[in-house]
Amino acid sequence: MTLGLPDEPRWVEAHGIAADAAGWRRPLGNGFALGHDAARLIVISDEADTSAVVALVQASPAYAVLVPSEALAAAVETAGRAVQRALLHTLPPDALPDLEGAMPLPDDASLAHVPAPLAEELAYARARGVVWTTYVDDEPVAFAYAPWRSPRWFDVSVDVLPAARQLGLGAITASAMIRHERAAGREPVWGADEANVASLRLAKRLGFVRVDEIWIGAPA
Repeated sequence: MTLGLPDEPRWVEAHGIAADAAGWRRPLGNGFALGHDAARLIVISDEADTSAVVALVQASPAYAVLVPSEALAAAVETAGRAVQRALLHTLPPDALPDLEGAMPLPDDASLAHVPAPLAEELAYARARGVVWTTYVDDEPVAFAYAPWRSPRWFDVSVDVLPAARQLGLGAITASAMIRHERAAGREPVWGADEANVASLRLAKRLGFVRVDEIWIGAPA
């Protein structure tokens, strides 16, 4: 799929969708939307026609929508969505702490104790790359994976089960995943809603620095 967007942190999901055979592209005036039905995600480019954005968002209530500007965020709000600003961060080359204790999630690991939405996300991620995990009492409780990749970047996703939080496991698991992806020549992008204090705190602990922002329309 022809993309026409620079390989920058704000477009890592767009590049990931464009590289996936299941992704789709739809013109929106002078801009366009990229979507992925299995991931329930739509990314909208600059220059998209606002009325077309409103129509697409209203027709896709189960999809999260990423937009690069406040003007397009207003269009997503007009379509009836709650919109949050997400702060994007990247990691300087020498900033990652030396943390150990994570491992790749084994193929036969049981996820029966994991909430169904997260288990579904992990199954999707496992089909596309390594999911890193940390165990407590013989159960995987922290997970880190890259849901989207571009030639230069990868998107960081970290989940820790509620009973295992405040133990530092998110940092341990994320560090292992970042080292693994860096070995393949990609650098991490950490995105977090500006109200997500825990995620922003973890990003800071790992050495991430803010570089950009986007807006996210939550599923209806």
